[in-house]
Amino acid sequence: MSSAALQVKLEAVRSEAGLVALGAVVADADGAILASAVTGERRRGSGDAARISDAWHIGSNTKMLTALLYARLVEAGEAEWGATLPDLFPDLAAEMDPAWRAVTIEHLLSHRSGLAANPGAGWFISSRFDTASMTAQRTKLAKAFLSRPPPGEVGAFQYSNLGFMIAGAALDRIAADQGKRDYEALFLAELAPKGEGWGFGPPARGIEGHASGLFGGLKAQGKGDGADNPPALAPAGTLHIPLKSHARFLSRFLKPGAALQKLLAPYPDEASDYALGWGVATLEPHGRVYTHNGSNTMWMSTVMLVPEAGLVVIVNTNSFSDAAAKATTSLAEELALQYAKSPPED
Repeated sequence: MSSAALQVKLEAVRSEAGLVALGAVVADADGAILASAVTGERRRGSGDAARISDAWHIGSNTKMLTALLYARLVEAGEAEWGATLPDLFPDLAAEMDPAWRAVTIEHLLSHRSGLAANPGAGWFISSRFDTASMTAQRTKLAKAFLSRPPPGEVGAFQYSNLGFMIAGAALDRIAADQGKRDYEALFLAELAPKGEGWGFGPPARGIEGHASGLFGGLKAQGKGDGADNPPALAPAGTLHIPLKSHARFLSRFLKPGAALQKLLAPYPDEASDYALGWGVATLEPHGRVYTHNGSNTMWMSTVMLVPEAGLVVIVNTNSFSDAAAKATTSLAEELALQYAKSPPED
């Protein structure tokens, strides 16, 4: 399937699912782009067409990159696998409930820490008015939650944005040791390719996210603070990236060394369907694949790695709905099967 044929396919899916814009990219294990295309509008009703260079909000697909950041620090000798919460937060250890003392960074990155899914509705409201630094905000959360017993069972899977925010608070401390401001600054310095449009929060230009309006339909959410979750949630999901740059970057997971093998290993054992920031699934006839869906309730992003075929597939939309989630997931699977079966025609 050529890029032109991919665009035709995208337009058919976009129209059927009632999406504003839709984009997709397929890359190989060397990071070469096999096909890419976008269709639809940056903002509903604007007539301003989405562009292949636009950045898309990837929501919880940030999580795999937060895990990657920690892995890179382990490689550099600045962090350790198996580090416990007292190791990660020596400043909070004395106030920590004893039940947290055996919880490790792996527990945080695999959603098995015992933490709740989110900080709570009150935090989502109050944090909008919090003028403290990102480090201070995440430290406050860590102190509040870790001073009480875990609300869930340590070791049991509970998808948790809060867990990744606490991991981000640990990374804030490593950032400070390196003379960097916080997790965000450390992330951009260590991972983000320079000049390729990576950043946190809603994209400052280009495509806008859309959510259901008060009276139905999809309404553009603009580019301000209300167009994303609170900034302190960054380690769990506020990153935006252009399609091609995202695909080239993720292709490195298809040639994993020891660090990446750690991230892709189902945790805590082969019976798990989640690794460290990646979901683990099967796509016949290609066996194990790694996938994840991300959303801030205004965008949808689906990523898929197909190691056997050496493929990265990403499908994004600037619309949030049940139809959007279904469309991005099913299209990613379809493209993975299509490109694994036949070479590109470009």
